[in-house]
Amino acid sequence: MWSGQRVVTPPLHIGPDGVSHRGTEERDAEGQLWPQVHGARTGRPEYAVMNPLLQRQAMDRLLCQVGMGPATRTEHGMLWILPRPAGSPEDPEYDWTEGVTTTEPPVCLFHARVSAHQCPRLGKRGHVAVYVRDAELVAVEGTYYPPMARPVRPIKTARPLDSPDTRLMVADRLVRRLRAPTPVDITDRLLARGALPCNRPARATSR
Repeated sequence: MWSGQRVVTPPLHIGPDGVSHRGTEERDAEGQLWPQVHGARTGRPEYAVMNPLLQRQAMDRLLCQVGMGPATRTEHGMLWILPRPAGSPEDPEYDWTEGVTTTEPPVCLFHARVSAHQCPRLGKRGHVAVYVRDAELVAVEGTYYPPMARPVRPIKTARPLDSPDTRLMVADRLVRRLRAPTPVDITDRLLARGALPCNRPARATSR
């Protein structure tokens, strides 16, 4: 997100068929309702806050979360950079056997190094970088509006993509489950040599 932008959830209508916005709506190809993002990409970048619509696009199309170009892919899989867990009961180590769920989209190698230094959460906690062979799209995260609750008490939660509850949600994140990781050291200068931004302009071809 940029400081000139803000996430807006217009007034909601909650009916038997789900939730809807009064007026213009932001829905994805599956019909899932999302908030709106108002304002231009001006001001200063806010690395700790991700635009929900760009998160959706990056997770759905497996794009780099920073540059929104192709994420780095090798024979070991696609590149992800995640916050390093504290190893506490509240923040346990990653269990790659069961799979690690994340709302973080993948990255390209160039922007992985940028993220490690500029993202406040990664800078504070450290990072885990992995190539991942299996990254299944499994859930949607957002605000759920229980249909029978009076007064309405919205709940922040995640639901499987095929859950009927998603029709009663305003989504703000897609969730993937990562499996089959190969650790990678993104600070390795040899590895980073020649890494280019995923969103660099295409070079014109001579005729």
